[in-house]
Amino acid sequence: MWRGESMQDGYYLSTYFHIGPLDYLTGTCIRHDPNMALFRKEGGDIRLIRYWELERFTGHKQHRQSFYSREHAAGVVNELLGPLGLSLEDMTEVWGTPGLATCSDYHSLDDFPDLSYHSISHLFSAVMADSRLFYEGNVLGLAVDGIPDDVVDREAGSKPFFAGCLVRRGKLELFPVQSPGPLWDWSSTYYNLREGTLMALAYASECAVNPVPLELPPAYDRNFNIWEHDYLRPLIEVADKLCERDARENPTCTGFDPRFTERENKISAVMKQVQEASIALMERNVEAILDTYGVKPEETYLALAGGYALNCPTNSHLMRKYGFKGMIAPPCVNDSGLSLGMGLYAFYRKMSPARIRFRLGHAYHGAAGGPLEEVLRSGTFAGCIGSVTPFEESRAAEDLCHAPVVWFDGPAEMGPRALGARSLLGDPRSPAAKDALNAVKQREWWRPVAPVILAGEVGEWFEEGCPSPYMLHTFRVKEEKRELIPAVIHLDGTARVQTVEDAPPTRNLYRLLRAFKEATGVPVLCNTSLNGKGEPIIQDIGEALHFALVKGIEVAYINGVRVQLVNHGSYRDRAGAVSFPRRIEFSPMSPEEREAAMLRHNPHRIPLEILKFYMERIERGGIERYDLTDPKQARRLIREVQLHRSRPGEREARDPEA
Repeated sequence: MWRGESMQDGYYLSTYFHIGPLDYLTGTCIRHDPNMALFRKEGGDIRLIRYWELERFTGHKQHRQSFYSREHAAGVVNELLGPLGLSLEDMTEVWGTPGLATCSDYHSLDDFPDLSYHSISHLFSAVMADSRLFYEGNVLGLAVDGIPDDVVDREAGSKPFFAGCLVRRGKLELFPVQSPGPLWDWSSTYYNLREGTLMALAYASECAVNPVPLELPPAYDRNFNIWEHDYLRPLIEVADKLCERDARENPTCTGFDPRFTERENKISAVMKQVQEASIALMERNVEAILDTYGVKPEETYLALAGGYALNCPTNSHLMRKYGFKGMIAPPCVNDSGLSLGMGLYAFYRKMSPARIRFRLGHAYHGAAGGPLEEVLRSGTFAGCIGSVTPFEESRAAEDLCHAPVVWFDGPAEMGPRALGARSLLGDPRSPAAKDALNAVKQREWWRPVAPVILAGEVGEWFEEGCPSPYMLHTFRVKEEKRELIPAVIHLDGTARVQTVEDAPPTRNLYRLLRAFKEATGVPVLCNTSLNGKGEPIIQDIGEALHFALVKGIEVAYINGVRVQLVNHGSYRDRAGAVSFPRRIEFSPMSPEEREAAMLRHNPHRIPLEILKFYMERIERGGIERYDLTDPKQARRLIREVQLHRSRPGEREARDPEA
């Protein structure tokens, strides 16, 4: 039902979680990167009050575990809302998670039955990030992800997975598009590496093979499954046959890059062509929409969301090639932004035909992390705190010339990239700074670190540089500047850039950049996320101080205060090198309670690997549902799963060299 202005003022909560007892007990991933958005409605004005990404509070990267029960979910939600003096009881409505939501009439299932709700939620996180542009301009939107979840939309597996839209002065048209995301999902599974690592490696090693034709999948063909079609197999076979000895004589190869291992060279050669195919697919999406609807790029904004929108080279390529008026994207373009999109879609739908007024404005809507004084009084860091003095930008610039510093400033940024609220900063003028940062984070030597730059300087240092506040663009460093900032340049001469304005959320970082420029002539710093290997970005002050002491970092800037750290060795001896405890202990059960719960839900002791296979497939709609408490059905399930797993399309691709 469309309720228009009858929608009450108050707090609204949008959650991207999943509740499932067996999913919790088996560790089956149904929704990853779970998140929660708190909105306040006052008339037609919608404000984002706070944004939470669950991984930052549990310490589990991408947090792939479901909640056991509604009570479990409600307890965690209330723990997150508590510092604001709120609870679920204060919410006018709760959306997004069956079992926790208080209504479901906002879903797209009736309005757009042929498109995935997951993709529409992605779309709205971008196209409605500035409602003025939605209602007064032209916006071409693309939600390009890996695969949708079907927690709300049980028919998602039978629909086109990915959605696009065209908005002309508030009039919305939606349609299916295709995404390069599955190419990267397949590659990630095959090589057992994260998509970001594969992307970095594509642009790192110079190794390449002559193009192996990768015919693009048929347009909008939902049934094209790259796993079943072995889409990348011919290319991988060519690369796998190469070895360092014969690469020099093989006409299909440019030669191995001696700085990399044989496996890294092969992966780089493959991913270069995957990236080329990905860009070609995105071009086809854009050109089909431009041709069909007759819109002019120079009068149209490009809005991007979905995990593939983290592919900065593609974003910048599309902007350069087509000359769009501007780009719209939230900092949380991947699944970490879905509660934002769910909420904005709900307001749009429920308040129509009235306009909603919303502007995201900046990335810094996360939790602030608590007061420093309380952490220092706790005694956890006794004997390890030297001087504590106010932030002075000139002193901070001197610190950076000496060594990397921890930078913790105000509310956390949204999304997977550090944007100057939870960062490790370094001096970009020497490759040694990049090496030091990668050593702290235990990353490969070739992994790039990003430059953060004064917004007014981006055009002076980068070719075709433009505003990039959320680090979603890649620019080529100007030739005459390269020797001045070698620590932030990818091996192909580009850099993934963040620009910083003189505005309240980033004012301290802006002042630091300005002071560093005055001291060195360079308005750029190295910026990488404040986290250890395989861990989410740090949320609270105690975690940041623990990280600095364990990693041997001497200075931390915490909310405008300089903290000198001492006696790192004694702290490591006392605390160990493990991660600092996060705020939320996610498991609600003791081992004994967990075992009893598993027996209740799986009384016939179906083996865990079969149970997990079943749980994953029923969420995709690809297998019959069974009553696991019935012994006959339990036996039938085991037989069916064994049959499914014997089919070629169900086998997981794995790199034999991994």
